[in-house]
Amino acid sequence: MFDTKKGPVYEPDHPALNGMYELLKKDAATLSGSRLYEDLVDVYESINMDLKEEMDNGKTIKAS
Repeated sequence: MFDTKKGPVYEPDHPALNGMYELLKKDAATLSGSRLYEDLVDVYESINMDLKEEMDNGKTIKAS
């Protein structure tokens, strides 16, 4: 876990996001608060939630 100006960011529930998490964590001190960084954190958290639901439900989530 690491903190950003918007709050904590937790380790991914799905291993496919480990690289993105590590990148966000590495650059948090420098980039936190910038619009691009916060958008990337939002994307990371959204994908993490979708993948967690997919793992929990065994279903594929499809874009509409």
